[in-house]
Amino acid sequence: MCFSANASFAASTVTGVIGIIAITKTRTTPQLLFATIPLLFSLQQLSEAVVWLSLKHSSLAPWRPIFLYVFLVFATIIWPFMIPLTTRLLEKRSLRKKVLSVLCVLGATASATIIWIMICFPLHVTSVAHHLHYHFDLPKSLKDLIWIFTSVYLVATIIAPFVSSIKRINWLGVVFLAAYAFTLAAFPSSVVSVWCYFAAVLSILVLWILVGIKI
Repeated sequence: MCFSANASFAASTVTGVIGIIAITKTRTTPQLLFATIPLLFSLQQLSEAVVWLSLKHSSLAPWRPIFLYVFLVFATIIWPFMIPLTTRLLEKRSLRKKVLSVLCVLGATASATIIWIMICFPLHVTSVAHHLHYHFDLPKSLKDLIWIFTSVYLVATIIAPFVSSIKRINWLGVVFLAAYAFTLAAFPSSVVSVWCYFAAVLSILVLWILVGIKI
């Protein structure tokens, strides 16, 4: 399997169109916020496509840092808070809303952590076996603790859909979890890039979810 600028552009186009259609299916503000997920994924993949091109064309190299950070803002800052938040706003059962509120706090903590890392440490991207590898120049003491951030990120992002009482949203959690497990096993050195690509493509489920919501 090979990923490239073309693959990212294709994912951006598809999710963008799906996002526009999803927005037309909304009837409430929470639904509207949830419907923006494919559009945000579209922007995310568009930014990564430019990162790909900047690695191949020196004329675009000056733009690389901008789109590099744009991609990681989506991938590591927006999603751990956006997913539990939009799921909570759609939730009607009080106990589940409380659990999702806790997940929102965890997601915000993960987001704040990566913001701090972005500010304090240099960011690099390299192409490894046709996949992008993002990494920060972290001291060993922080590298040894990165599993904590990863765990909090995954709990906030993947567990939230499972907490929802809306069955179709549960399936969003299933596919995100399956995509992460596959990415971790097949592309361990490029998890952020590859999993986000799969998540972007799978966000077309948002339209299916919205069509099935009875509000």
